[in-house]
Amino acid sequence: MKYDLRIASVMALFFAIGVASISYGAQPKLVEQPALPSQTGSCANATLITLSGVYSPYSVHLIKAEVSGHVVKINATEGQTLKAGTPIMEIDCSALEQQLKNMTDVLKALKDEKRVLIKNLGLIRKKYIRYLRLKKEGHIEQQLVEDMESEVNSVQMSVIDNRRRIAETKRAIADIKDRIKKSRPAFDHPLYVSQNFKELYETVVPGENLSRLLDISRAKIHLVFSLSCFKRFEQTLRASGTLPFTIVLENGQTVDAKGRVEKLKIDPDNRYLYSYGFDLVFPPVKGLLWGQVVQVRLKP
Repeated sequence: MKYDLRIASVMALFFAIGVASISYGAQPKLVEQPALPSQTGSCANATLITLSGVYSPYSVHLIKAEVSGHVVKINATEGQTLKAGTPIMEIDCSALEQQLKNMTDVLKALKDEKRVLIKNLGLIRKKYIRYLRLKKEGHIEQQLVEDMESEVNSVQMSVIDNRRRIAETKRAIADIKDRIKKSRPAFDHPLYVSQNFKELYETVVPGENLSRLLDISRAKIHLVFSLSCFKRFEQTLRASGTLPFTIVLENGQTVDAKGRVEKLKIDPDNRYLYSYGFDLVFPPVKGLLWGQVVQVRLKP
């Protein structure tokens, strides 16, 4: 019995200590802590914020075939940079080139015909005017004047039809040239060749993937803010000019850089995921690998 009483006394002591601890913890002493870098939480008072993002090429171009034919040449070598203006792949367009030659010949013949028709129209009009004068002087009959007027109208209709056919031929030539251009897709700036989907002499149809190209002339990192962080950085993000920041690598090495804000997406109602995101665009950093996850430090 004495042993049980001792156990009860000890348990009562622990219970009293526990109640005292809970009462003390319910009203902690408020001590203001220094602002620390924030990832996704509140950063209303932060002097520095650290966000994670993927180091990516500025843009990705998935090239699709727009014409049918056989791949007769591949200039885009995977892992290399394609020079500006160089066709990615060349699809056989010999039939289109023959059509272009034929339509060009047709256009030349129509233009020659137009010159003859306009010259004849001028001569017939002069003759018609002379017939009107002769009729007025009583030297010819009205029927001759009417026949000449009908001839003028006929030549005028021929000129109009000729102009219509010239316009149609020009449109056909423009369409053929466009298809020839599409059989040799090229860009006006250099692009890195990430992947080719077709081999030499394969047949392609419109809509099939040809190649994936990357614009590595610039880099970007997509960053996402929490609402409180966005409010803290809103004025900085909306300001024009460049935004200074620091890239932190896995080994702790830091790289200072400057970039600009693009595609700032703001949804005040926060109805969508990533409502407060943007792209940070800047010159490529030597030593960083595309697709590498890095941390970015920003100051408000």
